[in-house]
Amino acid sequence: MRENPTFGLVVAGVGGQGAITIAQLILGAVWMDGYHVLQSEVHGMSQRGGEVSAHIIFSKDPVMSPTIEEGDADLLLGLEPLETLRHLKYLKKDADIITSMTTIENMENYPSSKKILNLLKSIDGVKMIDSDLIAKDIHFSHKGNMTLLGYASNYLPVNEEVWDKAIKERFKNKGNKMVDKNLHAFNTGRKLINNENSVYQ
Repeated sequence: MRENPTFGLVVAGVGGQGAITIAQLILGAVWMDGYHVLQSEVHGMSQRGGEVSAHIIFSKDPVMSPTIEEGDADLLLGLEPLETLRHLKYLKKDADIITSMTTIENMENYPSSKKILNLLKSIDGVKMIDSDLIAKDIHFSHKGNMTLLGYASNYLPVNEEVWDKAIKERFKNKGNKMVDKNLHAFNTGRKLINNENSVYQ
């Protein structure tokens, strides 16, 4: 993470992916680690696979607004490639971009997956992760976004034990098995930072 007094993060996905859950996990972990933090959400036609995104702003100093202006975000976490492209406008010039490679064709005129991924690959510094494939490898389908969050955690100033605490707190009502599966998916993603073969850069 860059040494900024204020850090802006955008989480972008579509309805049904759990974008708000991911955003709330980030918010909780950042807050537990002693930051002031605010979050805002945008719900499109989420029940039909429309846009769902969240802005998270945190700082050691009090935060005045939960909304990120265009050109102000330090990190974009894209749960769906087309939504990643749609939210690039929020990023600073040297911002980090972490995105899933799995498209969700939720509209009639959805562009070709190949075109979308090629556009993403042309962006300097983008990190592209086949999160769904990784989720299948660890036998926890539909939890690819937890691997994405795990990878993104390397770019956020939150201690590892705090992430564990935040995940346990979030999923404790679903039982120990669900807590352990989410921790495993998260930690698998976190370790990808050491495995260049699993991340397109």
